[in-house]
Amino acid sequence: MRKPEPTALAKAVELLARQEQSSKVLRRKLLERSYDEAEVDAAIATLTEKKYLNDADACASQFKILYAEGNLSVRQICAKLIQRGFEPDDIETLIPADTYEHELRAASKALEKKFSGKIPDRLKIRQHLTTKGFSSEIISAAAEKFLDGDGD
Repeated sequence: MRKPEPTALAKAVELLARQEQSSKVLRRKLLERSYDEAEVDAAIATLTEKKYLNDADACASQFKILYAEGNLSVRQICAKLIQRGFEPDDIETLIPADTYEHELRAASKALEKKFSGKIPDRLKIRQHLTTKGFSSEIISAAAEKFLDGDGD
């Protein structure tokens, strides 16, 4: 005998138990599983009402984790959160006023990871860090630090 399909609400709870996500992504995942749009909307409304689903809190939590890891530029963090379905306006409010030290550390880590044991030229450094979303000011400072061998 075949097991009955779970409701959209049950599936949403199961998905949220595995990983915190935005309502947009959760909605998309439920619709991909062929749940009725009205049932999906009702499930999301129920989860939001019971405070199991809160985009602002989830966005803040994920920003905090990614920022603390220190591996990504602020631009990369923002892009990643937008991909995860969070609103750009919510993300913008989370960016600290002074990110210089964080960006410099993240750029230095990116260079160390990419060019460990090698001595690249400034153009390769600039190209690499530009693709990672770092500003010109950070790129210049990180390149100087890396080429001088100052590490961390």
